[in-house]
Amino acid sequence: MEIIQLKLSLTNCFLIRTDNKYVLIDTGYEYDWDLFCKRLKSVGVRLSDISHIILTHHHDDHCGLLNKLLKENNNIQIIMSYLAKDLLLKGENENDILVEEEIRIKDIGINLNGKILKTPGHTIDSISVLFDDGDCIVGDAAANMLQFAGTKYCVIFICNIDEYYESWRKIICGNSQRVFPAHGKPFSVEKLKINIGKNQKKNMVMN
Repeated sequence: MEIIQLKLSLTNCFLIRTDNKYVLIDTGYEYDWDLFCKRLKSVGVRLSDISHIILTHHHDDHCGLLNKLLKENNNIQIIMSYLAKDLLLKGENENDILVEEEIRIKDIGINLNGKILKTPGHTIDSISVLFDDGDCIVGDAAANMLQFAGTKYCVIFICNIDEYYESWRKIICGNSQRVFPAHGKPFSVEKLKINIGKNQKKNMVMN
């Protein structure tokens, strides 16, 4: 699977080619618009080439550009957890595809080999995209930042750390090979296996 990374101010977004269009995973902050357009142009993709946006969860560093993107291309379909719909204050679209259960990507009309996993813990609506070749785009279900501070591949803010590690187990058991986080560089799933359970509640900022 060819994954094109768009590195914005604080968030990694990802493009996946499908047929003659692209699926965008996450969007970055609202103020990232100019940088987003620059990154898109640098990889030869137009806004009109984006057919779907998959939101890993509702936080504004992942969906901040949603309104702007829909204004520029109102044919885009949004895919997100059904739990995200009520959490999003803007960017809702009558063409939204709301995912209630784990589902094959082809079953929602996108010609890609993989599935959408429910990976809560950071938020209740967090989802990840696991491709059949082992690449897994996880949003904030894992991270590769602030390792010097002992984060051990966790994000800083977590709603439920037990659910967070259960999501790691799901990613591991799904035969993931490479993990693509929204924050930091991609890394081997072995890092999750080694660090599972190592961060304790007392060391985390719990939402």
